[in-house]
Amino acid sequence: MKNLEIAQLLYHIADMLELQEVPFKPQAYRNAARSIETLAEDIKAVAEKGELNKIHGVGEHIAEKIKEILDTGKLLYYEKLKKEVGMDLEQLLRIPSLGPKRVKLLNKELGIKDVAGLEKAIKSGKLRTIRGFGEELEQTLLRGIELLKSHPHRFPYAQALPIVNEILSIFKKSETVQQIEIAGSFRRGKETVGDLDFLAVSKTPEKVMQLFTSLPDVKEVLAKGATKSAVRLGNGLQMDLRVVKEKEFGSALLYFIGNKEHNIELRKLALSKGYTLSEYGLFKLKGKKKIKDKNWVAGRTEEEVYKKLGMEHIPPEIRGNRGEIEAALKHQLPKLITNSDLKGLFHNHSTWSDGDNSLLEMAQRAEEMGFKFISFNDHYSRLGLLDPLTEKRLSGYLKEIEKVRKKVGIRVFSGIEIDIQKDGSLLLARNKLKELDIVLASMHTSLEMPEPEMTKRVCSALENYPINIFGHPTCIRFGERESIALNLEKVFETAKRNKVFMEINTAPNRMDLNGTKVHAALRAGCKVAIGTDAHRLSGLETYPLGILCARRGWAEKKDVVNCWELKKVEKELER
Repeated sequence: MKNLEIAQLLYHIADMLELQEVPFKPQAYRNAARSIETLAEDIKAVAEKGELNKIHGVGEHIAEKIKEILDTGKLLYYEKLKKEVGMDLEQLLRIPSLGPKRVKLLNKELGIKDVAGLEKAIKSGKLRTIRGFGEELEQTLLRGIELLKSHPHRFPYAQALPIVNEILSIFKKSETVQQIEIAGSFRRGKETVGDLDFLAVSKTPEKVMQLFTSLPDVKEVLAKGATKSAVRLGNGLQMDLRVVKEKEFGSALLYFIGNKEHNIELRKLALSKGYTLSEYGLFKLKGKKKIKDKNWVAGRTEEEVYKKLGMEHIPPEIRGNRGEIEAALKHQLPKLITNSDLKGLFHNHSTWSDGDNSLLEMAQRAEEMGFKFISFNDHYSRLGLLDPLTEKRLSGYLKEIEKVRKKVGIRVFSGIEIDIQKDGSLLLARNKLKELDIVLASMHTSLEMPEPEMTKRVCSALENYPINIFGHPTCIRFGERESIALNLEKVFETAKRNKVFMEINTAPNRMDLNGTKVHAALRAGCKVAIGTDAHRLSGLETYPLGILCARRGWAEKKDVVNCWELKKVEKELER
């Protein structure tokens, strides 16, 4: 459970050090944080083996700080930095478009220390007296503050995943539990979750509740009952557990997995067939008489309920009342893709730009994972990277890719990730772009443009350059910024016409396009490409997050380029 908490704390330290203008250290802490948040193994287990220094980017000093967190639950160095900074930096940096440099300037010029102070300064007109803080940015910051107030803190799916796995592992080992499953929005694969819902079957529910409320990371017991309890973890995430009867387990799963609209339509269908459906089971209707156990007909499993209603089993990811019930009744549900369908990975970085591993190391790891191809898309940019690709360096980059091809048994595609400029242009001429196997275009700057201008910017690039993939289309970063203002309907139309694939970026803080938008893209006739946006070896392992988004979007193998045979991929990439 601690991996992502520790990674987040290291990110906070990096922000505070950057605010203090300490050289080098912020990047060191961010490198360590990135490695830990994508670490497959529990960091506690790594520490117990004395192997923290084997994690990429974790040196002796950071390793000591991680040990302190694991041993004591806190870090004195972090508390010291917070006192020195004297601001609620964590909350301020949750506001889109507000980075450490801007926060420092606001503090210096206006004495702003927290979100309330920022809001007051905006509304009083003081903010626009500072150079670089115009009316447009004021409105962006105000919208961010409103989002912070109105939206309860949600946790990225990737942050909740290790917690879910650990809880399930603990309870499956317990003799008190016959069955246990995760429900709620997490089970539907939603990109962020507000809480976690577990369902269990047990003959001794009181023992299950005792185990649940005394889990190591529980900081607060919100409720404890005979069959239902709720707790809050140290990171603020709430977890609920319900114990139900064995014969109710399937119907309870249906109810608590949801979503609400799907459940309503399912209950309507049951009534039309002479049944009533609830979390307690599927029952025969007997006039207006009270439902009794003797009228129970199904409920032990989800499949049992769906079958009794004359339907295929509907995967949780597509339960959203978007036509899945009608398709299940006709036995025409899509055959959703699975992890094993993926043949290769797009959008990966190396030490040629801001990655931590060499081209060869990344390609070899992809081959070890059983993939048939990998694409490299190092940054070609004017961004503030240490050493992005330039036209001068591009030749050496392509030559090294050619060497790597001779050392591995998988197809290695050459490519770049190039910025779409504010006017819709790219920094490299068309003839140079055509020398590459895969051109992935994306946006990293000027993200506050109004929708008409932003849409024109994107569509112009897709129309006028040989682009293969439009990367992380909405530019969302969980906890940092919302999606940009973009008319996706027009973008999808343009992408389809120009045979540009829409990316599902699997970076844990992106999952962009999300499931809902993937569904819209497919309905518009687009194809999608899963890109790991990996900057280190561990980043390659995030591809299941892309599978999840694809499944939520009703994607089949024919819809996802990564699932195609290599010859077809090569043909489709020709521009």
